Amino acid sequence: MFTGIIENTARVVGIEQDGKNRTFNLASPLSNEFKIDQSVSHSGVCLTVEKVSGETYSVTAVHETLQKTNLGLWKE
Repeated sequence: MFTGIIENTARVVGIEQDGKNRTFNLASPLSNEFKIDQSVSHSGVCLTVEKVSGETYSVTAVHETLQKTNLGLWKE
């Protein structure tokens, strides 16, 4: 359960379109602490970590999430 405490922020360093879904590549000082399949809150939206590489990690937002949240507005 999320407590609402923001520990850090991430910067969008890449976006990949996959059909109607988008994979976001994000840079954060916390990246090296993340594990594959871990859920992390992004602007209040819980997304699953799919890849971790150094200071970056990747998550995918499905079409419905992009439509109903502000994640569809994210840019590099």
